[in-house]
Amino acid sequence: MRLDAGLFQQQTQKQILSPQMIQSMEILVLNQQQLEERISEELEENVTLERSASEGSSDEAGRSSGEEVATGDEAADAFDPETAGQQELVDLTERYEQLQELQQGDFWSESSPVRKGGSNETEDEFEWIQQTEGRAETLPEHLILQLRLRSSLTPRQVALSEEIIYNLDERGWLIHSEQEIRVALQAGCSRQDSDPRLGQEPITEQEMSAALLEVQALDPSGVAASDLIDCLCLQLRRDPGDNELEERIVREHLDDLARNRLPHISRATGSSIEEVKQAMEVIRSLEPIPGRAFQHELNPRIVPDVLIQPDENGKFEVEVNSSSVPRLKISPHYRDMLKAARKDPELRKYLKKRIENAEWLIGAVHQRNSTLHRVAEEVVVRQERFFRDGDRHLQPLRMQDVADAVGVNVSTVSRAISGKWFQAPGMIRELRSLFTGGTVKDDGSQESRSGVIARIQELVKNEDPAKPLSDAQIVVKLGEVGVRISRRTVTKYRESEGIPSSRERRQY
Repeated sequence: MRLDAGLFQQQTQKQILSPQMIQSMEILVLNQQQLEERISEELEENVTLERSASEGSSDEAGRSSGEEVATGDEAADAFDPETAGQQELVDLTERYEQLQELQQGDFWSESSPVRKGGSNETEDEFEWIQQTEGRAETLPEHLILQLRLRSSLTPRQVALSEEIIYNLDERGWLIHSEQEIRVALQAGCSRQDSDPRLGQEPITEQEMSAALLEVQALDPSGVAASDLIDCLCLQLRRDPGDNELEERIVREHLDDLARNRLPHISRATGSSIEEVKQAMEVIRSLEPIPGRAFQHELNPRIVPDVLIQPDENGKFEVEVNSSSVPRLKISPHYRDMLKAARKDPELRKYLKKRIENAEWLIGAVHQRNSTLHRVAEEVVVRQERFFRDGDRHLQPLRMQDVADAVGVNVSTVSRAISGKWFQAPGMIRELRSLFTGGTVKDDGSQESRSGVIARIQELVKNEDPAKPLSDAQIVVKLGEVGVRISRRTVTKYRESEGIPSSRERRQY
């Protein structure tokens, strides 16, 4: 073993990613919304990049811009920061003078050139503002409004009830117990920032219990409950009917009810199966989460990246959606500045870097759209029956198969479909959902996972409610049509779709 120092030659092979390749991979992963944000950021940072008003595509604008830059780049390259600063100062001065003129004149008059320059502004044009949904009412606001309408309550009682309301979670249940709230309020009464309505007198347990009852009497029914059982019982007590059996089932047999053990409940309560079934329907009509109506979640905005539509002959056509992505080009102003900067090395250096970054971005967007289009076209060809006849006919498809057909690496396919959505007649789904595993049928054809699940759902839908099919019986039924899977696989598919077990599906 040699331990001396020296110079040695060694031949190795390494794969080094250029900045252009890294940017192309980053752009390829972006979906429609992310790409729009990325381009907006580049437009702000790169002064040589601007939106194209032409009808041509972004890649055509990029190619034309690139050709013009190449012809003028033989003796020029960059941008002088001092010249740029002077130009920006001139632009800002002009804008400031225009603003001063508007402020000196009657800016809001009907004869204002600013108003005439836009569209004719009428009340109808602001109709969308009037129809925009305002801020939704929260559960605490809803409860406190009802509480303050009760004139019989003293300010101290209102303050105690409001404190209980502020200790409710989004479900409408109590976060802390009644005793914990009382102790916390009692400890805070001595502080200067305490609620003056509470005064300095100690808070008794009877006062807290009365305040809790006041909150529980508000709508929606079931608020200020300590747990699920308490929530359901509060609603049953406010029902004018006789709900003694329902309340007993909730308190003692809620787990049996969830598992559909009606005979066991019947024997334990001494009631008939029909009475238990009627009580079950009443319990099902209750709301376990009283605050559900006040849980306002905004639906995520989904912009499809791929549009799939049938043409006149019934053949599906694929189009990459680029309606919201601005078309890009390199600014002619900076191209001319580049041609004129023959004797200024700093100007050439600055402009060369900015224009190259702009060209890389335009090329990366073009390559992203091209790759996505080729991958989507291949997927549509292989899943044509799915688009015509539905989920039952979704074929097993691997990314490697598409990569081999398109002529790219499988990682490129994975990046191309990552986070992308497609829009087809009657559906908007993730592009990745079209890639699925499956099983081989007896006739040699393949059945996808979605197809097997669709068969299981159909068997459950058409079964006898009094004698539902077990997982083992479903395996036999699937085997009769040539689909061979294990009982464990049936159980996994059934649970993934939220289908109850045969005992829970049984109707007595």
